[in-house]
Amino acid sequence: MKFMVFLPMILFFGFFGFLALVVKLVFQAKDQVWVGEVIDKSHVVKDKYDSNLKEHLYSYKVKLENGETHNIAASLEFFNQIKIGDRLKKDKGALWPKKI
Repeated sequence: MKFMVFLPMILFFGFFGFLALVVKLVFQAKDQVWVGEVIDKSHVVKDKYDSNLKEHLYSYKVKLENGETHNIAASLEFFNQIKIGDRLKKDKGALWPKKI
């Protein structure tokens, strides 16, 4: 009986807690500023669960000017535009970096 009473509360706070986490991550990503060089690119093909379809995941590794290394997801279009050795810049307020 207690489960029936608390289930709506659990669902409500679970949904809005997840939503708050997503919003926080987006604002945190938009707040970042960096410049770096692409040092590696990767393309991974995964099988989709319960399906014969394939999922393509594109990413590149960037070495920042401060020495840190970040893996960044990319769309197919951006992935094809970027080459190893290219320099990228992520401006404050932008969600994705751009080639410089």
